[in-house]
Formats: sequence, C-alpha cells, structure tokens
Amino acid sequence: MALTVSLALLAALLFAVAAVLQQQGTSGVDDDDALGAGMLASLARRPVWVLGMACDVAGFGVQAWALATGSLLLVQPLLVTTLLFALPLGARATRRALTTDEWGWSGVLVASLFAFVLLGQPTAGVDRTPFTSWIPILVLSTPVVALCVLSAGSLPHGTRRSLSLAIAAGLLLGLSAPLTKGAIDGFADGIGAGLLTWELWGMALTAALGTFWQQSSYQAGDVQTSLPTVSVLKPVVAMVLGLTTYQEVLQIDGPADGLLVAALVGMVAATVQLGRLAAPALEDPTTPAPAP
Repeated sequence: MALTVSLALLAALLFAVAAVLQQQGTSGVDDDDALGAGMLASLARRPVWVLGMACDVAGFGVQAWALATGSLLLVQPLLVTTLLFALPLGARATRRALTTDEWGWSGVLVASLFAFVLLGQPTAGVDRTPFTSWIPILVLSTPVVALCVLSAGSLPHGTRRSLSLAIAAGLLLGLSAPLTKGAIDGFADGIGAGLLTWELWGMALTAALGTFWQQSSYQAGDVQTSLPTVSVLKPVVAMVLGLTTYQEVLQIDGPADGLLVAALVGMVAATVQLGRLAAPALEDPTTPAPAP
C-alpha cells in the first residue's frame, strides 16, 4: 500500500504543476478556438502550455503505475490532493501566505482521506472486465458528454460554459482511470497483446478528450466552477466503477460506517472548497487572493 500511496501523491503533484502551467498557457485564447483544433494549434506555440502538458503526461504515467499496484478506491481519492499542491503553487505565484480557510479545508481533506483509507480499507478487485460490462456505462455517459460539449458551443463565455465543459471533462477523466487498469493488465501478455486491447485505445481517447475539454473549461472564464467540478467528478466516477464493474471492496459492514460516510462527505466538501480557493490563482496568477 505504501508504494501505491506514494505514487498517487506523486501523480497529484505532477497534475497540480500541470494545472498551473496549462491555465497560464490557455490565457488569452480566442473563444472561437476554444472547442476546436485552432485551440491546440495556438497552445502548441506556447512553451508554458507545452511544459504543462509534459507534466500532465508524466502524471498520467505515474497514475497508471499506481493503479497497477493498487485499487481505484485507493488511488483516485488520493489524487484530489492535487488541490493541496496547487494551493501553495498558486500562493507562491502571487507571493502571499495561505489563508485560514485554505489551511482549514486542507486539514479537513487530509483528515478525511486518512479516515477513508483507515476505515474503508479499500481492497482491489479485478483488473479487467469484458467489453459487454462497459456497454451500459458507454450508453449512459456518451450522450451526457456529447450534450455538454455541444451545448457549450452555444453558451457565452462564463460560468455555464465552464460548467458544461467541466462536466464532460470530469466524466471522461473518471472513465479513463478504470480503463487504464485494463490497459496495463493487457500488457501482461506481451507488448503486442497490450497494443491490441480496446482498453488502451479507450483510455487514450477518454484521457485526451477529457484533458482537452478541461483546458477549454479553464479558458471559458470561470475556473472557480470548472476546477471543483472536474476535481470531484474524476474520483467519484472512478470509485463508482471500482465498486461495481471492477468488484473492489470497502469495509462498510462495521460499527464505523457512520465515520466512513462522514469521511466521504468531508472529502467532497473539502475538494469543492479547495477548488474554489485555488481557482483565483489559476485563473489569473497576478491577482492576489482575498485576505484571510
């Protein structure tokens, strides 16, 4: 478990650095390019964004390593510590101290994660499932993602556009984590067999589109909405699939069930609040945060 936890935290750090760099890179992109290939062409000419993407790719690689050694129910909640790393990075960029709220909600998140791991004792299930078990998931998620992206194209710059794109990104990035487990397991039979697994290409597609629309949600102008939305949806979707499709187990039959539920609620609440607190620095690194 120690290796899995260490790798998940390292992935979270890389994702935090990527988020800061990518937000700086997407600043000033024209709205007309925010949903198409024009955005990628523009961003590819920005070194700060390219460096952010390199950190993102490295983060995905370390996350995949963590998933190869542990369960979705352990790795994905730990990835919300991305926000704990993003806060000091944002504070450093604005040359300020962390506020009382930031320290407080960081403490709530750390305590909730510790309680969840200690009480829930997440246990791994299967590494791969038949494609047929994914059909209901795809039938439910594909129309939602399509509707969010299509509706975003007709929405003005601001909160609703950010939220719509963030929902699409969060769903896809949540799906990419369990697909990663299947892709890694496929390589156990050799490189050729691994390259032919549908999970590998499904993971590549969901991760690429999810990351792209996450960038678009940042660019849409309301990081205080998009960052918490993606940060919550990613682990929630992956954990639901871990408990169901991937047959992972939480210890929920004991007297501490109430504390486990409280830990989950604390994780979600802290993630939302920290996302909102971290957003101003990501939205405009030159804008000081509110005083404590």
